[in-house]
Amino acid sequence: MTFTLDAAEAIGVPEVLIWTASACSFMGYVQYRSLIDKGLTPLKDANYFTNGCLDTTIDWIPGMRNIRLRDLPTFIQTTDPDDLMIPFCLREVERAKRASAIVFNTFDRLEHEVLDALKAMFPPIYTLGPLHLLTKQLSDNNTRPFKSNLWKEEPGCIEWLDSKQPSSVVYVNFGSITVMSPAQLVEFAWGLANSGQAFLWVIRPDLVVGDAAMLPPDFLAATRERSLLASWCPQERVLSHSAVGGFLTHSGWNSTIESIAAGVPVVCWPFFGDQQTNCWYSCQEWGIGMEIDSNVKRNEVERQVKELMEGEKGKHMKRKAMKWKEMAREATRPSGSSFLNLDEVINKVLLSPKRD
Repeated sequence: MTFTLDAAEAIGVPEVLIWTASACSFMGYVQYRSLIDKGLTPLKDANYFTNGCLDTTIDWIPGMRNIRLRDLPTFIQTTDPDDLMIPFCLREVERAKRASAIVFNTFDRLEHEVLDALKAMFPPIYTLGPLHLLTKQLSDNNTRPFKSNLWKEEPGCIEWLDSKQPSSVVYVNFGSITVMSPAQLVEFAWGLANSGQAFLWVIRPDLVVGDAAMLPPDFLAATRERSLLASWCPQERVLSHSAVGGFLTHSGWNSTIESIAAGVPVVCWPFFGDQQTNCWYSCQEWGIGMEIDSNVKRNEVERQVKELMEGEKGKHMKRKAMKWKEMAREATRPSGSSFLNLDEVINKVLLSPKRD
């Protein structure tokens, strides 16, 4: 939110904006004006959701070679010319140019093409990610209690994982705000059951729209010996646990960057906003993911989960994920790009002389 820029300017202090999503999704929002000018949004009518329009290839965005319209942040997928989200995004992007600097929770090698393009358009840009790895380099233990999740964690998840073989468990979590229909919940449930894999599934009480998250009794009976259901868990610890071999995710940025930092490949089911963009990069650019169609079917869940855990593509994705894991760790070491950027943000930006 850029409204804080007004306060910073009023008292003459520098302001660093922290963009909590990916740099690639920020670039997607930057392109909204061009998409409007080219007549690609708003969509002409409801038929454009299904007539192939969203599969239009966009080949002119720096760092986003041949991305589809449907893979850009989803607020452009509207038929309403008065939709409030498009002008809000346009305004936030434009106001961001007034910041002293912009920080992204990413690292240089992960999104370098997009970052290079953004640096030509905006104030100084710094990568300080993965943030959860960077904080581990801090000697001040007073920062340890701070968490970024919105739900109470169930520590028993780790004890359950301790009893499993290496890379044998699928971790399933659709984030803190994604919702689904009762039918979609059932399709995911039977897809996981039929895959034959062990799984840890986080099911929030509000995961299902307008209803409690109720799973079929037959499903519970069929998977009791190889599953654990929880309302929330310490995700960083789960993803870094040796028992976890794959992640079924909504592709929110925190989940994406945490899976990269842990070297865990993903199956993506993006819901809204920047998640589609993160999914596209995971699958097409970073080589660590596969995507499940929004109209989820149990057979597809079963097939992709099996491939993730046992197939040749899954093994290739795991190797790619491990390479990204090492690069993430390199970035956050004392000599790494993110660590050095943190020092520069503090000393060259935040501690710069006060403006009159």
